Amino acid sequence: MTEEIFGPVLPITTFKTFDEVIEKANDCIFGLTSSIYSTNWDTIMRALNELHYGETYVNREHFEAFQGFHAGVRQSGLGGDDGELGLEEFLETHVCYVDYDLNAQG
Repeated sequence: MTEEIFGPVLPITTFKTFDEVIEKANDCIFGLTSSIYSTNWDTIMRALNELHYGETYVNREHFEAFQGFHAGVRQSGLGGDDGELGLEEFLETHVCYVDYDLNAQG
């Protein structure tokens, strides 16, 4: 869980509390991308605020927007310098991609 792996790998672990989830997710020297799958928007928004990753995908696959900003933090990625967001290179940016279904129940 603490090594950066490139390939078709899905690490799985268990947890008891959401605090533990955030702690485990952030306990790594890397921080390129993270994913959240949930229908609970309180949980999603809390995770988006507390995860320490350059990009977070919510309820969708990993693929940044065509003109999007590709960001990495800690020892992952080189940050981004796409278009106007190149100024953000000097800050830590957290990009969030969310597939929000306005017609969803719950």
